[in-house]
Amino acid sequence: MCAWTKDRTLRQSFRGRVETGEIVAVHPDLFARPAYWQSLDYRERIMHTLRAVQDMHPAWIFCNVSAAAAWGLNETYAMHDFVHLAASHGTMSRNRGYRRFHYVAPLDVRRSDGVRVTDLLRTMFDCARSLPFPQALAICDAALRIHRIDREEFIAYCERLGSRYGIRRALFVASHVDGRSENGGESILRAQLIAWGYVPPELQQWFRSPLNGQSWRVDFLWSLTDGRLIVLELDGREKYENPSMTAGGDAVDVVLAEKRREGDLMLNGNVGIVRTTYREVTQEPWTLQRKLDIAGVPKGVPPVIPPSPFVH
Repeated sequence: MCAWTKDRTLRQSFRGRVETGEIVAVHPDLFARPAYWQSLDYRERIMHTLRAVQDMHPAWIFCNVSAAAAWGLNETYAMHDFVHLAASHGTMSRNRGYRRFHYVAPLDVRRSDGVRVTDLLRTMFDCARSLPFPQALAICDAALRIHRIDREEFIAYCERLGSRYGIRRALFVASHVDGRSENGGESILRAQLIAWGYVPPELQQWFRSPLNGQSWRVDFLWSLTDGRLIVLELDGREKYENPSMTAGGDAVDVVLAEKRREGDLMLNGNVGIVRTTYREVTQEPWTLQRKLDIAGVPKGVPPVIPPSPFVH
């Protein structure tokens, strides 16, 4: 948890130590030692902030992306500049600094990872109706994957809140959630494919090598009417660095295994492979779209994504 104090003199002392570099100001009233803060991954930093705010205000309830972080849906780190808090008509507080208050009713309070939060379905609903489509889909996909929420259950929940602002947006997100996406990057890529009008691919499909019978799984697959298959793979550093994904090998081993897999897939004779990265998806989308078009990925009319009534 970050350090904080209500004592004005001590807070001034903290700020003086920030100027000398002895500590860092995570927020104007939250502090940590630089080496310790740098050692934390992004989820730990988010949770340190939330626990400190909870310690300062034990009755407060986190909502939206802050609640999503506490539920373990950690796919939107870039959207955690603010701490989001639930309020009722009787307890509405003004936004101040990094704190943002939202009216939430009905308010079903739970505890997750040591802090008070809105219940999981409400957290999904609020993220679905307020966040950009890719980030909303990433959070809701993660809820299905981690907490075994059913898509129909989420759709039914949204329908029960049919009079709320952003309901059309929430239902649009709910209609596309899929817990088979293995991480936030895959969810964000899938959201872009939907927004661009490509026919939705099949997820996490298995191939059998014609050479040795070994099975391989691919991220995205299109099966075309002419018998051709198009594979889309999302590459990321984690594939090459995370020990849980490298089977004890180093990055070179992973790359070589990947090349062997591609070679085996190509032996089928009817398989085309497109590779992309998260950077390309988010910063050079035109390059990825060109690749998909050249490969022959089928495309229809892009859907009309209902606008969010909230300012991001």
